[in-house]
Amino acid sequence: MNSRSFGVIILSAMPPADVARIARRIHSEVPEARVCGVLYERRPPKSFSKRIQSWIRSFRDASYPAYVASRLYNAAARAVGKIGTGLLRFAHASPARPNGPSGFSLTDLAELCNSTGAELFVTRDMHLPESLEFVRRVSPDLGIVYGTRVLKPELFDIPRNGSVNIHKRKVPDYRGGGPVGLWELLDNQTEIGITVHRVAAQLDAGAVVNDTTIPIEPYDNLTSLALKADMVGNDLLVKTVADFARGSVHEKPQAGEGRMFRNPKAHDLRRLQKELASSRLVYRRVRRRSSLKLAVKTLVLAPYVILRNWYRRLYGGFPVVILYHHLVTDRPHRMGIPTERFFDQVNFLKKYYKIVSLSEAIELLKTGKTKCPAVALTFDDGYAENFVNLRAVSEKTGIPVGFFVSTQKVEEQAEFDHDVKLGERGFLPMTWEQVRYLAARGYVIGSHTRSHFNCRSSDAEKLQWEIMGSKQDLDAHLGQPTTFFSFPWGHPADISPQALQLSRTTYPYVASACGGENFPANGTKPWLLNRCTHTNDFWELEMQLQAILNLRPEVVNQ
Repeated sequence: MNSRSFGVIILSAMPPADVARIARRIHSEVPEARVCGVLYERRPPKSFSKRIQSWIRSFRDASYPAYVASRLYNAAARAVGKIGTGLLRFAHASPARPNGPSGFSLTDLAELCNSTGAELFVTRDMHLPESLEFVRRVSPDLGIVYGTRVLKPELFDIPRNGSVNIHKRKVPDYRGGGPVGLWELLDNQTEIGITVHRVAAQLDAGAVVNDTTIPIEPYDNLTSLALKADMVGNDLLVKTVADFARGSVHEKPQAGEGRMFRNPKAHDLRRLQKELASSRLVYRRVRRRSSLKLAVKTLVLAPYVILRNWYRRLYGGFPVVILYHHLVTDRPHRMGIPTERFFDQVNFLKKYYKIVSLSEAIELLKTGKTKCPAVALTFDDGYAENFVNLRAVSEKTGIPVGFFVSTQKVEEQAEFDHDVKLGERGFLPMTWEQVRYLAARGYVIGSHTRSHFNCRSSDAEKLQWEIMGSKQDLDAHLGQPTTFFSFPWGHPADISPQALQLSRTTYPYVASACGGENFPANGTKPWLLNRCTHTNDFWELEMQLQAILNLRPEVVNQ
């Protein structure tokens, strides 16, 4: 089969950003396939008379008081949020959109389609004659039904191999619904079943093409499950396209009756969330300092911070703050952060900071002109759960992330000694296949020694095996030179002069965990990157980013 000869059409009413995400993945991950078209349904808004009828029905509904309360609550929350956002943006001296335009419109989707050779057709109804004619004209081999209302066979049977869609439902019954049914799972299920199956005229009668499961962990909730289910569902869709393009599809029939599920109303959803939260394990953030100390520091230093930030904005003197964390997990772990909380933190950071990759951070520091507060996010050790939980947040928000992995742990699939000693079992590292996947998709992969070795040692042979050997491992597996190295533990007491010298001669850039900001050229050590711990508490995180809690980094002696 010739390159890009397998045509895929996406039939969707999802937000344009979601459609773009799956289209990009097909284009980058399946070299035999191309997205030849996108049929996008944009339903016209309700007429005034229909809106009146809807309001009357809501008024007659017994839940109308809850509906009104929900609308008032949302309106008040938006108003308070706008005021708070404006004040914080002023304090940060941050532009309104530090990461560029916040939305992704149909115009952006059209530009993406144009750049990849796909056609976009926007319609008010996918079953109109002109919509059907568009699908026939692009002559697809496979259709992907991606977040639409129920479609008719006259549309989804047009592609030569038919069409497929995703189900996300309880195990072992994969049938029915979509992410709308996730709230039912948290009370009595341990897994979410995700399938890609053929679209058939009878509800949920199509054969299953690919399937997998996601475990439901103690800290999981509606948000975290939806993030993970969306990403894993996209993984399965991409695999399905590859299977069809390569002629390796294996199907199995579904059994039982199909069912239809609908989204709960906003006030019902909030009620369900409260009920679930009261019955499940609650994550307790760890705050290292008392609220009183944080409040005093905030009040005393706020005027200085505001003036300093506006001075930096005027003269382009913002630093780059590099944060380090370990794993995004919905299981209890002393160094973990739950998926939903990390998602909330990322959305907070995107409002007030430019989130950059490690490579972009280096370029900013070289230019010496940073007119926007900038943050880079890194994760140490290479925990496997990051491949799902962290990647789900990264793909949803579009943020870059850097990983520092201990290569021997990856090779042996061995638990980390620091976890075993404290009885935190079952937290394995990523596989080489997963590390290569991340590297191929733009995630920066750096070294963290081979065995998570404490580099306070002066044993030259051991240091060479750990520091130089880990680079050899990564270079061989990734097929590209490794640029970044970070010291396990990473404080001055954990970095011997011999280890520092060897890391300098082996890697262009070396990262500590000593706190502090990074300014252009970093003084006399442009190769040394300061990193701050990524606290799970919003207040402490903000004060760390503003260098209120760590005004001076610990000094790593050359």
